[in-house]
Amino acid sequence: MEYFKILPGEITLEILTRLPTESVLESKLVCTNWRNLGSHHPLFFQMHLNYLNYPSAADFGELGFFASNFDADNRDIKYWYFEYDHESTSIQRIRRVNLPSPPCWITTKFLGSCNGLICFAEYDHPCVWICNPITKERVLLPELERDSCDIDEYCYKESNFGYISSTNEYKVLGMYMSKTNVEVHIYSLGSGTGWRNLGKSNFEFNPYYETDGIFANEAIYWMYSKLEMIVAFNLAEEKFCELLSPPHPLPTGGDWSQNTIGALDGFLFFANGLGINEYGGETDCFDLWILKKKNEDHGMKEQNDCRSFGWTKEFRVGDRNRELLSAVANSGGVLTYNGQYLNVYDTKTSTSKRLVEFNCKFLEVLPHKNTLVSLKELGEEDTKTMESVETKETRSRNYPSKHLQEDAHLEYIYL
Repeated sequence: MEYFKILPGEITLEILTRLPTESVLESKLVCTNWRNLGSHHPLFFQMHLNYLNYPSAADFGELGFFASNFDADNRDIKYWYFEYDHESTSIQRIRRVNLPSPPCWITTKFLGSCNGLICFAEYDHPCVWICNPITKERVLLPELERDSCDIDEYCYKESNFGYISSTNEYKVLGMYMSKTNVEVHIYSLGSGTGWRNLGKSNFEFNPYYETDGIFANEAIYWMYSKLEMIVAFNLAEEKFCELLSPPHPLPTGGDWSQNTIGALDGFLFFANGLGINEYGGETDCFDLWILKKKNEDHGMKEQNDCRSFGWTKEFRVGDRNRELLSAVANSGGVLTYNGQYLNVYDTKTSTSKRLVEFNCKFLEVLPHKNTLVSLKELGEEDTKTMESVETKETRSRNYPSKHLQEDAHLEYIYL
């Protein structure tokens, strides 16, 4: 510690902001100076986030994920955080996370995870809240109110969550939808303006008849089954984009019902349900296409325009459960979850490995990165602190393929 005491403050700051998130929390217990830097320096959490998001950072450490499954015996939803190490192809750590009770556990869904902030919502209920399990902060957004007094006209509410890197903005998209139109609202974290009504969209598409929206490439995407196209809402420009064509020719020969979209390493992917073998017959695998920028040298505004992206065929996966695709590790492993099983599929060897088996079936799994992003520092005045208790934790190089029991071997985080 004598050497650290003589280091200039800016050097110490550079060192601490390069540490993994959990190590930063531990470093704050070392001395008063480090605690002040980690807790009160105005640029600390943003500098730390920048290093976590730096391209080379993906080559080290583990990939984090947040998951939910339904406990039929207790009639509630359980939440988990786990880390996957792409070098050892094993689960490194699993935590049980208890969240504040929403109005109805059964209808709770993830809206997404952006830079450590997890957004939740209730189906058909104007309840949206955001939390950071590391900083133990949470905020319940004000209720989204519709303008129309015709209750019968509005029958469904859709919400989505995303992050705009160019402006460092976190936005929640809220929509009330009927059979004839869509009323669009935007909530920007920390803006102090609450929900902003963007008016009724004259766009023909209505998410009421489609699957949940997918956040990728700083936009929200939906399948548009009627026209066999993809619809995008640009969060930066706060407007619907032109319809996006799927990869052509469609690998399934135009059978739209066998196709799906999702997010993979921050990019939108398009996957077909049945691949075509060399003889023209169907196989049990699917081809996956990624929507990427056509030209990395374009200006920021042009890069975020839907027309500046194009499809690139990435790989084929021998698993027909394409909607359960979760993430791709640097080693070429694709994480999937099926029922209560978490697997990794090696695209190079076309083999699958069972990682862990939970007691209950998975509902959702999404990539999640532990960060120090503070809701309070973003400007959310109604931020609350969540209670926590001292817990145990287990790290393992390889979790066995058997039921994962809830016992002292797991770290419980009560939020």
